[in-house]
Amino acid sequence: MNLTKSIILIGIKHSGKTTQGHALAKNYKLDFFDTDDVIKELTGVSPRDIYNKEGKDSFLSAEKLACQFLQSKIVNKQIVVSTGGGICDNQEALRFLTTNSLFIYLHVAENVALERILQEAKIVDEKITNPESLPSYIAKKNPKTVLDVQNIFHNIYEERAKKYSMLADITIEQKNLSAEQVTSQIVETIKKL
Repeated sequence: MNLTKSIILIGIKHSGKTTQGHALAKNYKLDFFDTDDVIKELTGVSPRDIYNKEGKDSFLSAEKLACQFLQSKIVNKQIVVSTGGGICDNQEALRFLTTNSLFIYLHVAENVALERILQEAKIVDEKITNPESLPSYIAKKNPKTVLDVQNIFHNIYEERAKKYSMLADITIEQKNLSAEQVTSQIVETIKKL
């Protein structure tokens, strides 16, 4: 299949959506958008700050606004969009992305995603020294230890994985593949549609 639809990348934080978004946009010669960047562009505030200072509802509204903006792009041409990890919980925002789009779920193992999250965290002796270094949805639960983070993330991962699977037109199992191999796998899978 020649690409006749926009590509919407979904998956948990640190599943490689932005990396793949750039690679696919380059491969297909399309414009690339990241919903987090669009939120910042439209509101002047980072998604994290909106979530932390104004709450989840304000963040969901900002995400919806970003997706509404992206819908205006999708109507006229194909684009590649990398979404935030929590988009699966924002039906109103998703509604704007479904027109003539292909949802690709970048599946990454739970332990791999957790490891990437912990790499960015401030940890001393298995204790979290700065919860703000964690994703907001974990930080707001105020974890004290690495085990706390693991338990909080486990529940979110399981819940979201089910939702991503239901939304996805294509699921890409990344396993031990390099970023380039994942891109190739996506392109080959699209060709077979």
